[in-house]
Amino acid sequence: MKREDIQKAAALLAKSRLEGRFLNELPLEARPIAFTDAVAIQTETARVLGEKIVGYKVTGVQPETVTWGAILASRLLAHPATMPAASVPLLGVEAEIAYRLNIDLEARHRLLTLNEFDEITTVIPAIEVVDTRFLSYLDAPLMDRNADFMSNGALIVADPWLSSEDTDFIKLPVTLERSGVTVVETVGGHPAVDPRLPALAFFQSADRPDRVAAGTIITTGTYTGLNYFEPGDIVSASFSGYGTLEVSFTR
Repeated sequence: MKREDIQKAAALLAKSRLEGRFLNELPLEARPIAFTDAVAIQTETARVLGEKIVGYKVTGVQPETVTWGAILASRLLAHPATMPAASVPLLGVEAEIAYRLNIDLEARHRLLTLNEFDEITTVIPAIEVVDTRFLSYLDAPLMDRNADFMSNGALIVADPWLSSEDTDFIKLPVTLERSGVTVVETVGGHPAVDPRLPALAFFQSADRPDRVAAGTIITTGTYTGLNYFEPGDIVSASFSGYGTLEVSFTR
């Protein structure tokens, strides 16, 4: 994409966030074709908003095809969290396992193995809030959604899982509740089977930033599918062997 087209897309997405107005889709000349275009738009949108990128949501298990959406500092919240429902009107929620980087990730770390991954990360239980700047989340072109921070509305993070080395995350029991009523109860079911694999693919990707700072949070996809909630709901995610975290959506 031309620089001016990246800037046009970013300006539209930033304005949509600031004004609470939705887009049908990005205009043809400002539409990302490749994922690298979407990443460039994410980076420029963060710059326009004056936001720091403090995390990434990632999907895929191969370094050549993994995709990600940046998480902005203002959208990284500590458990228990409260959010105005109007700020994330799609109100999609996913229970996830994230990882916090304990070192600065450099270009040389693209050769990381899975065992080395465990040595440089800390497990962080999380709730992702999925939102969109488009009138229809499902109908918006995929690359437009990728440019929109891959539809990240917020990430709620808990304290580190200190006993994670004793936990089988492939068969992890997870429960998602609405105001005390079970919505989803599952054992395992992560789309990558092992939640480390999408994060490792991101670390190994030639297209990721050459430096990713220590403390950056990488969230890896949902155990519970994408579920939709309503204003006024209190949503909790419980991870067996860890405990519960929650987010409240105020009216």
